[in-house]
Amino acid sequence: MSDHRSLAIDKSQRRLGPVWLSPGILPRNALTLFYSGAMAIGFINLVNLIQPLLLQEQLGMTEGEGDFTANLYIALELITLAVAAPLANLSDLIGRRPIFTSGFVIICLGLILIPTASTGTELLLYRMITSAGIACCTTMIASLIADYPQNAARGKFIGINGVCSAVGVIVIGAGLTQLPRVFTSMGSSPIEASTMTLWIGSGLAFLTALITFSGIRKGRIGTVGDRLPFMENAKVGLREIRKSARLQLACGATALSRGDLTVLATFFALWIQKTGADQGMESVAAAATAGKLFGLVQIAMLFSMPVVAIMADRLDRVTTLCISMGLAAIGYLALGVAPDPFHSGWIYAVVILAGIGEAVMLISVPVLIGQEAPEKFRGAIIGVAASCGAVGIIMTNKVSGLLFDNLGYQVPFYFMALLNGCMLIWAIGVRMKTGDTRNT
Repeated sequence: MSDHRSLAIDKSQRRLGPVWLSPGILPRNALTLFYSGAMAIGFINLVNLIQPLLLQEQLGMTEGEGDFTANLYIALELITLAVAAPLANLSDLIGRRPIFTSGFVIICLGLILIPTASTGTELLLYRMITSAGIACCTTMIASLIADYPQNAARGKFIGINGVCSAVGVIVIGAGLTQLPRVFTSMGSSPIEASTMTLWIGSGLAFLTALITFSGIRKGRIGTVGDRLPFMENAKVGLREIRKSARLQLACGATALSRGDLTVLATFFALWIQKTGADQGMESVAAAATAGKLFGLVQIAMLFSMPVVAIMADRLDRVTTLCISMGLAAIGYLALGVAPDPFHSGWIYAVVILAGIGEAVMLISVPVLIGQEAPEKFRGAIIGVAASCGAVGIIMTNKVSGLLFDNLGYQVPFYFMALLNGCMLIWAIGVRMKTGDTRNT
C-alpha cells in the first residue's frame, strides 16, 4: 500500500488535541480552517434559507417556486462544475490560500448585490456570482481537510471540522435568518429586513477573508521539484481515479452527499414556507420557523459528529460509508412521512433524525477521499469529486423541483431516500471487492 493510506502515526509532528497534524501544519492553520470552513458553510445556508422570502416578497412569486429554485440551482452548479476542477488542480500548483481567500471576497460581493435584484434573471446573475465564491471556498475546504491531518486521525479531524461547520450554520445560517423577523418587528418592510440581513452577512464574509489569508498555510503541498504542468497534473489525478474502485465510489458518494445537503437546505425551507402560506401564515414567520428547525438539524449533526468521527477512525472507511448511506436513507424517509411542521411535536424528532443522517455523510465521504487520494495529486482528485458533486446537485435539484411542484412538498425527500439506498448497495459491493484497509 502507498504511504498516504498508512494508519501509522508520526509523533514527531505537531498535534491539535487528539489530532496529529501532517508535516509542516501548525495548530493555528487547522484552527483557521475550522473557522473559515464554518463560515463558508454558514453563508451557503444563509442564502438558501433566505431565498424563499426573497421569491415571495422581493420578486412577488406565488407559484412555480419549486421549479424556479431547481433551475436556479442548476445554473449555480454549472458554475461550480466549470470552476471546481480547474481551481482544485491550480491549488496543487500555487497553494490553497489565495483561492480560499478570494472565495470569501466574491461571496461578500454577491451578498451585497442579491438584495438589489428586481427580476428572476437578476437574482440568478447575483446568485451565480455568489456561487463562484462558494465554489472557491468549498473546493479548498475539501482539499485542506485532506491535507492537514495524518491519515490515522482523519476521521477525528473531519469530525471536529464538521462540528465547527454545524456551529457556523447555526450562528450564520439559522441565526441570521431570524433577523428579518427582528427587523420587521422594528418597523422595517420584509424587503428591507432581508436586505439588511444579507448586508450584515456580506460584512462577515469580508472579515472572514482577512482571517483566512492570515491563518491558512502559505504555499503548496509537496516540493517545488514535484510540480507538474497544469494539464499533466489533472490527467494524473483522473488516472488515479480510474484505477481505484474506492475513489470511484468516493466520487459517486460526493455527488450524492452534495445533492443530499442541497435538497435538505433548499426544499426543507421551501416545504415549510409553502405549508405556512397554505395555512395563511405571514412569510417572515414561516421563514423564522424554517430557520429554527434547520438549526435543530445542525444541532443534531453537531452532537452526532464526534461519534461518527471515532467510528471513521476505527472501521474501514468504506464500511463507515455503508453505515452512513443507510442512516441518510432513514433520515430522508422520516422527512417524507413527517407531520405538519407547525402543529406537531413529532417534527422535532424527525429533523433530529435527518440531522444525524447528514452528519454521517459529511464525515464518511471526505474521510474516504482523503485516505485514498495521493497527496501530490490530491487537489486534482478532489476537483473531480467536486465536479461530481455539482452534477449531483444539478440532477437531484431538477428532479426534486419537479416532484415538489407536481406531486407534493415532501416527495423530494422520498426520492433522496431511494438514491441513498442505491448508493448503499454500490458501497457494499466495493467493500466486498476491496477488503479491509485497517491494517495498512
